Formats: sequence, C-alpha cells, structure tokens
Amino acid sequence: MNIERAPTKLLFDEAEHKYTLRRAGLADIVLPSVTQVMEPLERKVYGDISSFTLDNAADRGTRVHRAAEQYLKYGFRNVDEDCAGYFDGFMEFLEDHLSWEPIHSEYRFYHKALLYAGTADLLMKTPKGIVLIDFKTTAQAHTRLWGVQLAAYWQGIQNYSGSIDIQRALVVQLSGDGRYVLHEIKPNMPLFLSCLQIYNFRED
Repeated sequence: MNIERAPTKLLFDEAEHKYTLRRAGLADIVLPSVTQVMEPLERKVYGDISSFTLDNAADRGTRVHRAAEQYLKYGFRNVDEDCAGYFDGFMEFLEDHLSWEPIHSEYRFYHKALLYAGTADLLMKTPKGIVLIDFKTTAQAHTRLWGVQLAAYWQGIQNYSGSIDIQRALVVQLSGDGRYVLHEIKPNMPLFLSCLQIYNFRED
C-alpha cells in the first residue's frame, strides 16, 4: 500500500506524545517517534538513573525548549526561574551566531518510507548550508546517542520535505550557569535502523 496516494496530514498529540498520520479516505496510522524507537539505547545510557530524576530533567528540558520556541517565533522571553540559566545559554548561542538564520523551529516530520516521526528543535540557514540543531539540558554529553537521534531527524526531514538539504548536525548543550557547549554530531543511521527493526519486530 502506498500511503502517499491520498492527501495526508501529520497530527501530534502533545499530552500523549503521539504522532498520527491522517489519510483521506483511509484509516489513520499511529507512527512511532524517534524517541520511542530509540528506547533500548536510552535504557542502556540512562538505566542507572532513577525515574524521578529523569522525569524532573525531562520536564525542565521541555520547558526550556518551549521558552526557546516562543522566543524564536515571537521574540519575547517567557521562561521559568529554574530554567533561566539554560535560556541564557540559548541566547548566548544565538548571539554568537548572528549570521545564522533560523528557518524552522519545532519542525515536525515523518519518514514516508520508514514510517517514523519526530520534531526537530531548530533548522538554521548558515553560509555553509542548512544546519540541524538540537538543544540538550543534560549535564553529561552523550554524543554517540545523539548521533543516532539526529541521523533519524536528518534523514526523516529530507525525506519528508523533499527540498531541505541538511549539511551538518549540531547539539547545543545548555547548562544552568548560562553557558553552552557546541557539539558537532556524527550521524549514525545504521544504528537507528537496527532500533527500528527491533521496534517493528512481531512474532508470527
């Protein structure tokens, strides 16, 4: 079945973090997110950390991302007190890269062939081409894990858009003291595809 024969719309339920592909005249398809597909790797990296700590960190990261999105779209600062330092690091990154133009914030996509979905933090147009950027608020750098995530974003966005030609992938690691570290990320699509095979595995 070719899902592209009918008009499609990608829907996102933020409360359930669920992506649904709506097709005219056909049944909806619930697509796994990149995060869901990568769950085995996430458990490997964060398995020794308590769920309480992880939930608090995830909540803070979500609020920092929301504040960054509002600033990029509307130009105003609206950030919770416990996220202020991370937001200051985000602002410092923008000020250090004034020649880079934000072109898409919170860019939702799905891969038309592999049928997974995701939301990229930021795409920026630079003198050397389009850069895929992800913001992290973790204390530790997990560049190998991030390489799997951003590979999935990179391939998914290019497949979905048909016109966005990404040249680089970067992670901006924000810290609570108002600073940031920029990581050049090496994408690892083969490892993501292995995770996708595991996710899609069904016993006969």
